[in-house]
Amino acid sequence: MEKKKSLKIGKAIVFPGSPNTLTYEGIVVDLGGRNSDLRIDAESQIATHGHSDHIAGLFLDARKKYLPPEDMWGISLMGRRMAVYGFSCADSALFTYDLIKEDLQATFSDPGVQMLKTPGHTPGHTSYLIGEVLYAGDAFFGQRVLEGFVFPFYVDFWRAMESLNLIKEESRSVEGIVISHGPVYEKRKMVELIDFNLKYGEKLVSHVKNALSDWATSQQVVVRVMESLGKKGDEISPTSVIMNEKTALSIISGLKVEYQTTEEGVKYRAR
Repeated sequence: MEKKKSLKIGKAIVFPGSPNTLTYEGIVVDLGGRNSDLRIDAESQIATHGHSDHIAGLFLDARKKYLPPEDMWGISLMGRRMAVYGFSCADSALFTYDLIKEDLQATFSDPGVQMLKTPGHTPGHTSYLIGEVLYAGDAFFGQRVLEGFVFPFYVDFWRAMESLNLIKEESRSVEGIVISHGPVYEKRKMVELIDFNLKYGEKLVSHVKNALSDWATSQQVVVRVMESLGKKGDEISPTSVIMNEKTALSIISGLKVEYQTTEEGVKYRAR
């Protein structure tokens, strides 16, 4: 194992990164992103979901591998592009999150790992109860991540809020909670971060409603919300608008809205 800063929670070891990577008695969760170069001897490599920054471990030698079956789109590059951007093509400068371009196969079962279905970020997003730790993946995010991107990356915002409440309930029985993108805190501060995410979600819904006071496309809603939360100029990039639009559409679809087709696209307005 390469020497790298790590934190211990019970028998589990967490390597900070983006995502944070957890190891526990031969099991590795969400090896990828900034931790992709870690070489950890593992019997099992498992991922919370299929985004490319979470699946590098599935391409390493391991006896068992697991990707939630609902996220099998993550097996192929085209599937991952469809989930992240909403489309695919031969190549594009917009595809800034194509961290892995290979295809994969993955299967896994382990009596020492309890799977907790937490859909929202992706259809099959799964959190893991391992030892005394709840590894929540991308079910929620650090404050800087939320405020930096504005919209949390949820394909189903409303299911994500339900999953977050489930995680809060399950957190009572564990010693520690770890997420993929954000700080590694003691349990008390992680529970506070869950509450922050829930309140942030409520605030985001309020901003979306305000953006729908007049007719707007989903992309116009994204721009209006990002501007209302302090973003401007280059901070509102084409890629950020495309990616944030998916969450915006999920939020809009759960509200009482009118809609119409125009030359600018489908427009929405709050009732």
